Amino acid sequence: MQAITDQVREIISRELKIPFERLTPDTALLDLGVESLDLIEIVFALEEKFDISIPFNANALAAASEEESSRVGLASLRTIAQISTAVQELIDAKTSA
Repeated sequence: MQAITDQVREIISRELKIPFERLTPDTALLDLGVESLDLIEIVFALEEKFDISIPFNANALAAASEEESSRVGLASLRTIAQISTAVQELIDAKTSA
């Protein structure tokens, strides 16, 4: 799992142009100033890197209120650790299918 977390950190670091060392598993995307376009770029990079499909609806995210956003796909994943866990689950689901 640590390898996945480090790879997620690398992707986020590259996409947001933030030093890798600044990102920890507990780092919240909101604290990094991630906007919807940034999030979409991160999703695409994760999908390409891990050969997975992340359920993500940018239109639903844009239309959702702050309270509702916790129920909209990747929007409910607030920290790098949560994203890493979700990526691992998608990888596991793909390999078991």
